[in-house]
Amino acid sequence: MTSPLTDDASAPGSGSRRPWRRRRRTGPFASGRLDFGPGPLTMHESRPDGPAMYREKKRHIEVGTVFAALVALATIGLVAMLVYRATRVEVAVTGFEDGASITTVDAADLEVKLEFSSEEEAAEATLTVDGDVVDEPGVIGPFMVWRPPEQLEEGEHTVEVAVPRAVFGDSIHRWGFTVDGTPPVLDVPTAVDPVAIDAAAEVSGTVEEGARLTVDGDEVDVDDGRFDLHFDRPPAGPLTLEAEDEAGNRTTVSVVVPVTYPGIRAVHVTAAAWSNEQLRAGVLQLVDDKRIDTVQLDLKDESGIVGYDSDVARAREIGAVTPHYDLEDAVATIEDRGARVVGRIAAFRDPFLARAAWAAGQGDQVVQSTSGGPYDATGEFTNPAHAAVRRYNLDIALDAVSKGVDDILWDDVRLPTGEPDTVVVPGLTSSPSDVITGFLAETHAELRRRGAYQGVTTVGMAAETGDPIGQDVARMARNTDYLAPQIFPGYWASGRYGVTDPPRQPGEFARGILARYQEATEGTGVVLAPWLQNFELQGLAYGDAEVRAMVDAIGSLGVDSFLLWSPRIQYSGGGLDPLG
Repeated sequence: MTSPLTDDASAPGSGSRRPWRRRRRTGPFASGRLDFGPGPLTMHESRPDGPAMYREKKRHIEVGTVFAALVALATIGLVAMLVYRATRVEVAVTGFEDGASITTVDAADLEVKLEFSSEEEAAEATLTVDGDVVDEPGVIGPFMVWRPPEQLEEGEHTVEVAVPRAVFGDSIHRWGFTVDGTPPVLDVPTAVDPVAIDAAAEVSGTVEEGARLTVDGDEVDVDDGRFDLHFDRPPAGPLTLEAEDEAGNRTTVSVVVPVTYPGIRAVHVTAAAWSNEQLRAGVLQLVDDKRIDTVQLDLKDESGIVGYDSDVARAREIGAVTPHYDLEDAVATIEDRGARVVGRIAAFRDPFLARAAWAAGQGDQVVQSTSGGPYDATGEFTNPAHAAVRRYNLDIALDAVSKGVDDILWDDVRLPTGEPDTVVVPGLTSSPSDVITGFLAETHAELRRRGAYQGVTTVGMAAETGDPIGQDVARMARNTDYLAPQIFPGYWASGRYGVTDPPRQPGEFARGILARYQEATEGTGVVLAPWLQNFELQGLAYGDAEVRAMVDAIGSLGVDSFLLWSPRIQYSGGGLDPLG
């Protein structure tokens, strides 16, 4: 019987001589087992096969193999991640920022706090600072705290923490910071060359690379370390330039832009004197003879009387106006002769306003005594710290400028000269010099805006001991165009400024005290125009010889501006050389 698996009878054992051949199996039994799975995955290219010898072999990738490999990789990654998470150490640091610069002041107060994930990590961690292991750092729970045992030197510093781990070895954490105690270099003059009061001005300088520069709080563009500030007109008062480096060190420079002052050779004239034809004629004669180039007229005197036809409302309301002269007419008369006009205002020594304010229940506008009531040991003073008092004086100044006055010369810009502990200034929260300087800064800005100059009279002793009454000469000089110290030798005792007898040695004394003022105002650019004595005192007459001695003495110091004072408004023109 023929086997169903053969196609002829010549198979072995059939007894036939025909050669035996095996029949090719096909279908699901071809492999000898039932196989319903897919065939091998064949990767090939669609290009023609070409000759057999050049044909690429077909590549086969078993899907199961690929899957097994992916599972293995995923397993390895998962295990690695779990191990990493199990051994990862996180440390947070506070007290400084990594890579930051800090000042020596900050370094002295430095406290580095390290926070770990657990108390165990904090206890086992090793702290190293600048390569040296810190023995027994402070550890509290999960925190480690370190403070420098001594002042850190300037330069770079490192903080490193090593936390032991079971698998990967110590976990190392490192931070760095720099201690910088050197302020940035800011090179700029404290006073630039004077410019005309209505001209453009410029301030130039250099600043350390990388430092931030501001002027009065506004940031300045810096080009390769250089900066240039431009102004349409010279700013009144000092500019505050501040450079700050990355660590926070600051360098501050106060810069003033002085104006070219035309100079002043003046005589003092009260309001009442200007209304007197004879006295007025004597002053105008000095102008015509070119002995003087300026007339100083009182606008408000030390009694509080406003002596011209003022339009200031409060002055009229309190009855302070006594119009001895028409200010516009006076200005025209003087300027027609080629001279200038300076208006003098006795600012805070003002009995008229003090009494009016006190009577109106405005006692906070008045300087008081510790026993109560207005302070009157050296004359009644109004309160320079009170906004209404400041505004009153400024209103008079601006009114005068609107009528043609060239300068405002402030007098009695101070507190009383009595014992400081007997003086009460309501609302004073800073020093007297802060208040006075602030007032001068306000008025200077207002006058500069209107093209008028500002001068300030100081008591003679101010260069030595002016701060208790608010006359810090160096600060005042930065907030005015000229200073007028009172140089009245007749009031000074023997030995002052190295002069044996000041009243009888007016020239030597004038030179000595003015030299001290030059020292106090150095670098401010301010003009000095001292008051010189031209009146009899203690039986000593001050005439042509004494005036000439003082004028020559201050001239030897390079000072050619001055004002003469005579309560009688009679001046020694013979002591003054005619102007060229």
